[in-house]
Amino acid sequence: MKDSILSQISELNQEDKSRLYKVIEGFLFDNEVDITKEQNKEKVAIANNCPHCESTKTRKNGHQYGVQRFVCNDCKKNFRVSTGSVTAHLKKKELLKVYIPNMLAGYSLEKCAKLTGISKQTAFDWRHKILSALGKFQKEQMLSGICESDDVFIEFSEKGNQKLEREPRKRGKSVFIKKKRGINDDKVAILISCDRKGNKHLQVASRGRISAEDISTILKDKIEPKTVLCTDGHRSFEAFAKENKLEHQTIKVSAKQYKKGIYHVQHVNQTAQDLKDWMKDFNGVATKYLQNYLNWYALKSIINESQSPLKKTVLLIATSFSAWYEFKNIINLPYIN
Repeated sequence: MKDSILSQISELNQEDKSRLYKVIEGFLFDNEVDITKEQNKEKVAIANNCPHCESTKTRKNGHQYGVQRFVCNDCKKNFRVSTGSVTAHLKKKELLKVYIPNMLAGYSLEKCAKLTGISKQTAFDWRHKILSALGKFQKEQMLSGICESDDVFIEFSEKGNQKLEREPRKRGKSVFIKKKRGINDDKVAILISCDRKGNKHLQVASRGRISAEDISTILKDKIEPKTVLCTDGHRSFEAFAKENKLEHQTIKVSAKQYKKGIYHVQHVNQTAQDLKDWMKDFNGVATKYLQNYLNWYALKSIINESQSPLKKTVLLIATSFSAWYEFKNIINLPYIN
C-alpha cells in the first residue's frame, strides 16, 4: 500500500505535487487551528473594544453558549468575542477549517459547497465574509521607500443583479451597440500602489476618471514620510505629492520612457496585469464585490507562501471584528449606485 501511494505521488506533475503538499500541511496543522481561541486572544489584546461604538469602557458580563460576553458602559450594548467577526451568526463555524483550504485552492463555489457540506449560497457568503475580514490589512497597510502607484480600469459589472438599469451587454462585437470610448462611468477605477518591499495596497476609487481627491482619500494615511512616489504623468498624482510634501518621480511610459535611474513603474504595471489575469478565473466579478477580491489578491502571496495557508488565513481573519458589518454594508458602497 505504501509503495503504491508513493508511486502514484511520483507520477504527479509539479503543480499537483505542490497542491498535495499543501493538503498534507493542512492536516498536520489542523489541530492547532481554533478560530474562537484566536479571537479570544485578539479581543483581550485590544482591550475588548466595543464593536458598536468603539468605546474601551467595557466589562465582562457572563457567558452565552459558553462564550465570554461583554457589556459597554457607554452605549450599554452587549457583545461577544465573535460580534462583528467572520464567525458572527455562523452556525457551523467548525467547518471553516474545511472550507478555507478549498477556497484558497481556487475551487468554484459549487465545489467548495460540496466538499464542505454546505449550500452554495452559504459558500458564497462565507467567501465574502472572509474577504471582508482581510480588508482590515488593506486599511492598515503602509508603504515606504520607493512607492509606485497607478490606476487601472475594469468594466462596471452588475453580475447577479436581476434588475439592470441598463441594457444587458452582448457577448462579442456588435455593429448595433456603440460602446463608450475612453474613460467613462461604464468603467471602475482601481488605485494600485506597491513599494519595493513587496507591500501592496489596492482599492476601488470611483467610477470613471480618478481625481486628486480620490487619490488623497485613498493614499493620504498609507504613505510614510520621505517616501519617493513614482507614477506616470497623471496630474492628480502630482497634486497629491505636492500637497503631502513627497518627492515625486514622473515616468512617462507613453513617451517610451521606462526608467529614470532607480525609479520606474514596472512593479505596479506588472501587479495590474497579474491582477487582471488572476481575476479571469472568476469569470467576471460584480463591482460591489470587487474590493473583496482586491483584499484577497493583496494578501494571497503572503498566505500561499506560509507554512500552513489554513492557519495563516485563520490568524488573519481572527483579528477583524468589523468583517460582518462590512459584508452587510456592501450594498451601500458609493460606486455601485
